[in-house]
Amino acid sequence: MGDWLAPVLATFVTLPLLLFWLVYAAMRLFGGRKRAAFYAAVNAATAFFIAAVYFLLAVLFGKSYFVHLLLFLLGLHAAIALGYWRKRADFHLAAVFRLFWRASFLIFASLYAGLLVYGMMARIAAVL
Repeated sequence: MGDWLAPVLATFVTLPLLLFWLVYAAMRLFGGRKRAAFYAAVNAATAFFIAAVYFLLAVLFGKSYFVHLLLFLLGLHAAIALGYWRKRADFHLAAVFRLFWRASFLIFASLYAGLLVYGMMARIAAVL
């Protein structure tokens, strides 16, 4: 049974945008609402975008940036929590985590795209 799990997870870590579109299409097909389908796809793909950025950094620069990414995520969560608390004068953990998760999606999807382009350009430049 576990023979299919590793290749599927490796595919989604390598191509998190594929997971995003698959979840979005499935939710649109079964759910019908665009906004709910989009948020479900964002929630599903965020962890895979974070993993993809980690592995791209490791491959492109030859060392692990796990601690750096972890500290960045903790700092981002703290900044969002502080901003939420200052704006609302109250603290709702679910709302703060939802904001953090969506901000992480935006940041790491952008980093993924940028690192992908950088990696392609670096490999092309190395060949020429």
